[in-house]
Amino acid sequence: MSDVNTQPFAGYFYRDVPAEDPELTHVEPGTVCGEYLRRYWQPVAMANEVGDLPLAIRILGENLVLFRDHSGQLGLMHRHCAHRGASLEFGIVMECGIKCCYHGWHFDIDGRLIDAPAEPLGSPVRNKVVQGAYPVREEQGIVFAYMGPPDKKPDFPVFDTMCLDDTESKTFSLSMPANWLQVYENTQDPVHVLHLHALSSGVQFGAASGVEQLIEYRDTPLGMMNIQTRRVGDHLWTRTTDSILPNGNQTGAIWEEAEGKKIFQRVSMLRWMVPIDNTNTMTIGWRYFSDKLDPRGQDTPSMVGKETIDFMGQTAGRPYEEQQREPGDYEVQVSQRPIAVHALEHRVTSDRGVSKLRNLLRQRVRSHTDTGDAPMPKLNAAQQISTYCQDTVFPVGEVEDDDSLMRTFGRRVADTVIESDDQLHENRIKTIEAMCKTEFG
Repeated sequence: MSDVNTQPFAGYFYRDVPAEDPELTHVEPGTVCGEYLRRYWQPVAMANEVGDLPLAIRILGENLVLFRDHSGQLGLMHRHCAHRGASLEFGIVMECGIKCCYHGWHFDIDGRLIDAPAEPLGSPVRNKVVQGAYPVREEQGIVFAYMGPPDKKPDFPVFDTMCLDDTESKTFSLSMPANWLQVYENTQDPVHVLHLHALSSGVQFGAASGVEQLIEYRDTPLGMMNIQTRRVGDHLWTRTTDSILPNGNQTGAIWEEAEGKKIFQRVSMLRWMVPIDNTNTMTIGWRYFSDKLDPRGQDTPSMVGKETIDFMGQTAGRPYEEQQREPGDYEVQVSQRPIAVHALEHRVTSDRGVSKLRNLLRQRVRSHTDTGDAPMPKLNAAQQISTYCQDTVFPVGEVEDDDSLMRTFGRRVADTVIESDDQLHENRIKTIEAMCKTEFG
């Protein structure tokens, strides 16, 4: 028989669907990726979702309940009561902790049993039973939890972009019925910006994003970045987009048009793609706003929140025909199957970023499995974690070999962004601008 891989109408030979890649896609307790992800603080809810009643949530394949007791302390516990399994989503929030509605067992936020009212006063049950609980922290309107081994709990990470004075933030949380990895790796697929967000569906972001780009990829101390460089009129524009392992991401201004000089402009979003379970993902984080990021007033902060954000194609709910005519990130990520099957892909050179991200994650997962350790980021002089996402636009005239110039410019901007990570924000701006003036001015 001739080569069945290339003959016409060969659907009969392509019916079998191999298994997914469990090493990177499965996240429930005891899985290698799930245990790796649990070694980091994960956002689990927006703080404004936690009202006067317990909130049932599911994170990393675990059914949990999140609540704020009457003293203001947040608690995150296994959902089913350790006594007889009734759900604590129906529990009674107390001054200290939460009480199960079924038999009145009362747990502190750390899971210690305070009271089992039907038991004799001296009953040993109070010293023997613990409700599963996790440490939580509220930060700028988001509740984070650490779900790993208690003796391995890291310091809470404060990223530099969380501390900028010239931006305002709003929290958002978006759900998607798809595996976390296919949502996360989309952030290291900048080729799709040109096609999905410009050519296929019309311009969904800034028009300049539809300009052809030169793309390279580089490791960073936090994971990796992609380096996108474009010629926009008499300016060169380089965007570096962060992947903060294991599942964090930053991206530049949504509506960037590269219409004038700017140096080390920071981010429009800091977000995490948190696995709800193997086939559902919550993208949660902060959407940032400032006049510099949005000089034409295209942002709509009032649209940012629970299951909504101010740019298209990120959520369910649109009419099906509209989804077909103008697909966005939601449609392409969900339609890859609940868990994308890597063995069926035909990856090419333009998929280098996706392949690199998977390889980095696989290395980290295997290292954690072998050693029990997970790398934690270093701190700068302000005790913050320096990040690498930014936009730099600089006036540079065209030359005969403009592609070579663009590539050199992008690499030098990326070099300087990484090399300046021990400096504070304002000094990094000066360092990058000095390099641009010296080498390209």
